[in-house]
Amino acid sequence: MISTHIDKIVLDQAYAWVVALRGENVGEQNLEEFSNWLVSDESHQLAWDQALELWDTLGVVSHLPVDELLAGNFDLDKTAKPVEPTKIKPSIGFSLLDSWKIFWKPSALALSLAAIGFIAVFNFQPQGDIYRAATGQYLAVALADGSVVELNTNSAIAVTLNKDFREIELLKGEVFFTVAPDKDRPFIVDVAGTTVRAVGTAFNIYRVTDQNSILSVTEGIVRVEEDGGSSVTAARSQLLTVDQVVEIDSVRGLSKPKMRNLQATAWRQGQLLFDNTSIEDAVEMLNRYLHKKVVVAADVSKNIKISGTFSSRQKKETLVAVAHALGLELTPRNNKWLLSQPNP
Repeated sequence: MISTHIDKIVLDQAYAWVVALRGENVGEQNLEEFSNWLVSDESHQLAWDQALELWDTLGVVSHLPVDELLAGNFDLDKTAKPVEPTKIKPSIGFSLLDSWKIFWKPSALALSLAAIGFIAVFNFQPQGDIYRAATGQYLAVALADGSVVELNTNSAIAVTLNKDFREIELLKGEVFFTVAPDKDRPFIVDVAGTTVRAVGTAFNIYRVTDQNSILSVTEGIVRVEEDGGSSVTAARSQLLTVDQVVEIDSVRGLSKPKMRNLQATAWRQGQLLFDNTSIEDAVEMLNRYLHKKVVVAADVSKNIKISGTFSSRQKKETLVAVAHALGLELTPRNNKWLLSQPNP
């Protein structure tokens, strides 16, 4: 029989956990926190049982202290925020407000399951999360398995974690992966008909176009495998080690490995590295970070080169600095920036 003498604060916490654990993206950290809360005091189990019973009879929305919870008693913020890699903390993965809004969605599991069974089932549900970095944005996300993914400008990934494997689909853009070791669950990245497999390593993938990608390894070993071969070769695979780069092309297949250029991962520090770079390539790199794109006037020589280190995050200052370094004039034209020869 469920006790009727339970502290109101504890009961409110139980109501909050019922709603939160019905969310769509429950992560391992959530489950660990819930488990710790549940076993920390006998009254918590009683409150949990009462909350489940109340859910089935009256519903708990009217009983939730929403104002207090959103004011900070429960920090269940799902919103992914750009943070420096050294400051990353594991994301809880859902918000109380989001869970409250989807209160009436059907549950995938009967809430009357015992606590251990409840945790065991939800712990290995695929996440199916999508993370995006907007144009000009840097985004770092700590996954539930301990891996960290960093998204460069205009990038997106789909993440699925379960008990058998960890799978990431690179939808667009550029991502750096720092993979947490797990010998029982391979870490797989799918990109343009090719898979990249890694265990306890770090690598960068830039999906240049739908057809072409560039893989750079900075730590450990990765295997890159063509799923079905290109249009001109049979399916191949390669092992890449530290500082090796391979181009992935859905038509021509895998290129021969070559040495990594430091420019490949400079974006993680908010840098653009130009080393005798043509004006055409420099502008292409700049435009990845800009809403208002740069165009080069017809009177500018295509033979102009630029070298130097610039910021990808201080965009206006970088544009001015690049124009100055090239000896060109930068002027706004409608929704573009125009690089042209200065007026005499």
